[in-house]
Amino acid sequence: MKEMILPQTRAYFRRLLDKYQYVLLIALVGLLLILWPRGEAESTQPETQPPPLEDTEALETRIEALLERIDGVGKAQVVLTVRSGQAAVYAYDTTESVSRTDSGGSSSRQEQLVTVSAGGGQSPVALGQISPVYQGAAVACQGGDKAAVQLAVTRVIQSLTGLGADHIVITKMKD
Repeated sequence: MKEMILPQTRAYFRRLLDKYQYVLLIALVGLLLILWPRGEAESTQPETQPPPLEDTEALETRIEALLERIDGVGKAQVVLTVRSGQAAVYAYDTTESVSRTDSGGSSSRQEQLVTVSAGGGQSPVALGQISPVYQGAAVACQGGDKAAVQLAVTRVIQSLTGLGADHIVITKMKD
């Protein structure tokens, strides 16, 4: 009986292979492309560090260059004070457990920094960065005694730092 089933099974699979040979060939090529090793430049690991934010001095320089292009401002110098600096936010794996007994209960919480292998070592997974919070801005410019210039400079500083007008001082620069 076994000798009779084996030739029938072979014939059945042979007919299927003949009928679907092109579909199987395409599926095999697709599988090979998926499993093909990727080069070092095409890393699929998540980005471990977000792009760095500007430091305060670089922002001051950029604001100065922008202000000097506004009509009536002239030469300008900007000083920003920071309430809290920039900080990175990292991913943590949190495990909480609660146990109850007859005499009461207890709970525990455990946090572990999530890391990935990168360059032969471990580096934390950064979710993002918190921007610095500015405390105030002082601007000295050649046209600082004109109301229109003060308004334009105040609006620029407000839009770039998030400061309110009451935290921005604009004065005339001495010649």
